[in-house]
Amino acid sequence: MNTIRFSNQLKLAIQSLRQAKGFSVAIILTLSLTLACFFVVMSLFSNYFIKPLNVEHEDRLVIVEQDNVFADKNSPGYQSFQSIERWYKTQQVFEKAAAVSTGQEIVTNLPGQPKIDVTYATDEYYELFRVPVILGRHIANVQVLDEKVQEVMISYQFWQRYFDGSEQAIGQSITMEGMQFTVVGVVGQNFNDPFMFNDGKAQIWFKFSADRRYFREDEPSPWYNLFGTLKLIGVLKPGETNATAKTHLHQSLQEIKAQWVEGFPNIVDLVPIVTSFRKAELGDNNKLAILLLAGVTGLLLIALLNVSNLFVSRAVVKHKQLALQAVLGAKRRVLFQSILLETSVLMTASVLVALFLAAWGIKLFVSLSTGFLPLIADLSLDSTVLLSALLVCVLLAWLFAFITSRLINFTKLRAQVQSSGKGAVSQVSATTVKMMVAVQLFLASTLVIGATMVLSKTLETLNRPLGSKTENFYAVHLFIQDMEESIAERYRFIEAYREALYKIDGVAKVAHGSSPVQYNTRASTVTDMAGNESVFIPQAWVGMDYFDVTGLKIIEGRTFSEAAMRGEKHEFLVTKAVNDLLKPGGSLIGETFISFDPDNPVEVVGITENFNHPRSFGRHQGRHFWWASQPFAFPYIVKMEEGKSLSRETLFTAARSVDQRTGIWRLTNLEKEYGLMTHMERITRNLCILLALFTLVLAGVGIYGVLSYNLGLRRYELGIRMALGAKSKRLYRQLFQDTILPLALAFILAVLVCVLGYTFFVEQISGYMLVNPLWLTAVSAGIVVFALFATLYPMSKILGAKPMASLRQE
Repeated sequence: MNTIRFSNQLKLAIQSLRQAKGFSVAIILTLSLTLACFFVVMSLFSNYFIKPLNVEHEDRLVIVEQDNVFADKNSPGYQSFQSIERWYKTQQVFEKAAAVSTGQEIVTNLPGQPKIDVTYATDEYYELFRVPVILGRHIANVQVLDEKVQEVMISYQFWQRYFDGSEQAIGQSITMEGMQFTVVGVVGQNFNDPFMFNDGKAQIWFKFSADRRYFREDEPSPWYNLFGTLKLIGVLKPGETNATAKTHLHQSLQEIKAQWVEGFPNIVDLVPIVTSFRKAELGDNNKLAILLLAGVTGLLLIALLNVSNLFVSRAVVKHKQLALQAVLGAKRRVLFQSILLETSVLMTASVLVALFLAAWGIKLFVSLSTGFLPLIADLSLDSTVLLSALLVCVLLAWLFAFITSRLINFTKLRAQVQSSGKGAVSQVSATTVKMMVAVQLFLASTLVIGATMVLSKTLETLNRPLGSKTENFYAVHLFIQDMEESIAERYRFIEAYREALYKIDGVAKVAHGSSPVQYNTRASTVTDMAGNESVFIPQAWVGMDYFDVTGLKIIEGRTFSEAAMRGEKHEFLVTKAVNDLLKPGGSLIGETFISFDPDNPVEVVGITENFNHPRSFGRHQGRHFWWASQPFAFPYIVKMEEGKSLSRETLFTAARSVDQRTGIWRLTNLEKEYGLMTHMERITRNLCILLALFTLVLAGVGIYGVLSYNLGLRRYELGIRMALGAKSKRLYRQLFQDTILPLALAFILAVLVCVLGYTFFVEQISGYMLVNPLWLTAVSAGIVVFALFATLYPMSKILGAKPMASLRQE
């Protein structure tokens, strides 16, 4: 095709589409909306599976964790500092390895003494993750692991907030736990810690040796203190594999087995877990990306069937224009090219609009998911998405050109002028109509049922009682810097701080204790007197009045005694789920266990309702320990009056009225914290509802369109039958029989695919889906009603006409 001919045909194609504005708008609107969803999910899929990560040697970068093997269970993913230190110093399988841990620290020399997410890392960390510095330099290198360097790097956001983006920040001091650190560098704005570390929220970076949980002379962390955020990261040497690395690292720990057996007497073995970095970073979220891609692909297929039906209708109109061109001497190849140009124009417009919508959709998705999903910050219309957009554009243009051309009989186009156009367009066969209707319903039913399974899981989480009130509640955690008083002397502060809190305007109730309504949890084990150790169970330190104020009911036994709060007795409470786990069918009241202090067993004095943490319910099933909150720190639950709030400044002033050394470790609005814990569930709920509705609308339009087209072609036949005396009831039954069988088979197949798929892959998808028989029945009934309506309505439009009117239309 030469340039002039191409230009002329392009103008004709655009002019033709302008004359069919309704057709063009319907195509572009349908495809752009569905393709935009597809491109957003494709961007996530690309980030998770295709796009290279900005790390050194991603193909050989691994994470090393620790599997703690007991006689009757395993506890993987929790590491001791001693193991990490041993591996770091003795490993021979890594080109480069970094020890990393994360935590939170109070910056005491900044306004309000903010609590900041921090990362402790060895020198290699900054190279492995290519940490960019936009001001200053990296922290100075050290020769040995425990060498102290009083330097820190700060994030771009921290720099802007606390130093107003001034270059004078370099050289300034940051004070934590009475120690001063000098700011030597500002990290680039777009850098985030890996999601496995503080959900990528770190704002300050220290040397690994600055972590006082281990590097302290007075009381180093024992072997049995395990941390989920402590990792070893390394680049495998060429030729090494995860298996060989595991073997070497395991042997390294076996050489010091006497040490960890002495410090960790209940352990049988410490086994390294070696995982590729990408897999460890994504966790189970890669399954989420696959589920989303499957969902939008199904949605796109429904849209394509709808658009195909529009092109089928378009072929009826298009053949007149093509017939004139054929009479004027146009060859079949030229005619096909004109059809292809029209479809190309439409597909290009659809894809461009879809990319525009996807760009904004990605921004929205990033804003909603940052801090909740890994690798979100780098989400964009990358080369994979753009390539898929180009591929979609080309394939769809050819597909719809092929569909249109197949319906037009090119050999009879010239004869069409003499025959008033009859016979130039092939009718869609009854089999094709049945197939199109069945596929539409199958895809729609599969998507809607799948969305319902996801929605069932989400609503189960959102509707499950938490076990604590959150509305107008705040969690407050106070501490005294460098407190030298004895434990006995500290008890007076508990009541003193309580009285200071009651003096704050708007405070209605105050309870002593730390709320477990927080994004992350801490866990421990207990060992019964026969030596059987429990699984790791979440825990909280609370006071005598905690249960009354928070609404968590004690269903058996009692709360703590005054003696327990003073450390004179050793008591704890458990939830019913713990009771059922450790003593099925019985009661733990009066039972004793060994916990933190082997010399002082603790007695179970009460059983409470379950605490159902929404983020970890699948793992812990409502299990929780409640320990007596002794005055090592001073946690409180504060209920505010309706319309009142508690600010950090007000709290700081009140707490400092008791003791000028007081700092604030935690001030959390529990309602907002619960909102963060269920953020993704609420987004998922809304997306599932939108997906189901959008799917039904698309499928309904598609089924209606296909049947309307088919019935329109049979209008003359039906008019003759009606003129000869056929009753509408009989015609309804005949037409219904023609479509009900494929629809029924499609619906049954969709239900079977969903249920069997869930059954076979329940372990992989149970975190996202749940089969609720009641919901499944209700949704299935709804789909059946929807299918019947979409089938009967176009029939009523045709059969509702008078017989002679139908004949006159021919």
